[in-house]
Amino acid sequence: MSNVDPARARGFDAWAGDYDRFRPGYPEELFEVIGQRLPIPRQPHVVDLGAGTGRASLAMAELGWRVTAVEPGKPMLDLLRGGAANRGLLVSTVQATAEETGLDPASADLVTAAQAFHWFDKDRALQEAARILKPSGGLALFWNVRDAERSPFLAEYADLLRRTTNDDAGRYEAGLAEATGLPDDTRAAIVARAAAFDEPELTQLRHEVTMTGEEFIGMAFTASYVRVGTTPEEQDRFRLDLAALLGRHGLNDGRPFPVPYRLDLWTARRKDR
Repeated sequence: MSNVDPARARGFDAWAGDYDRFRPGYPEELFEVIGQRLPIPRQPHVVDLGAGTGRASLAMAELGWRVTAVEPGKPMLDLLRGGAANRGLLVSTVQATAEETGLDPASADLVTAAQAFHWFDKDRALQEAARILKPSGGLALFWNVRDAERSPFLAEYADLLRRTTNDDAGRYEAGLAEATGLPDDTRAAIVARAAAFDEPELTQLRHEVTMTGEEFIGMAFTASYVRVGTTPEEQDRFRLDLAALLGRHGLNDGRPFPVPYRLDLWTARRKDR
């Protein structure tokens, strides 16, 4: 069973444009590591579950991987298709959920979920991933986590989120659990108890995303725990408080600044049938 609030899970559709504009992407190193950790061919067929506006799907297509993006939200999927067309990329798209993709069994070399697994009915999504994977194919679940340990600004931002949202997700930067709604051992256990997969492996990478203060505020308002989990009055106060915080750190002058991220990657192999 899933304990995800459907309004929160589907709320992103209402601000798909902001999501596409402000959410950070992923470094190429991530996909190199996935290729090292999992027994996939050089140009695998990838099914990207909960693909959103295509941050991961398009990056993998750029590498020459054959990508099928699965996303239930039409506004998100429309932006993904437009992004692929603008970049001359061929990406197959399916409007469906991670739990019921409708794809052929044993058709994928790799199944991914980028910043999305915590929104799924996890057991059902893993069963579906196992169904569509080829024998000995691979699963890769990954999240960008703002790294407060490397930034005094992000450490204060984490405190601001805690005060504003009163939500577990609002403690995003404090650790992996805040990014996913699940602590490390729980997420590993969820994958491990899926009989079709070997024990998952955690790899952590570091990268930076350059943003202006205005873009950081835009990114902050793509979070469901801000956009859906707070009242309009709380959002107004949060915007003012965040602008003041950026000012105290000298980050509100329009110049880009680096935002450090930790990238948490879980990989697991599909057992031979």
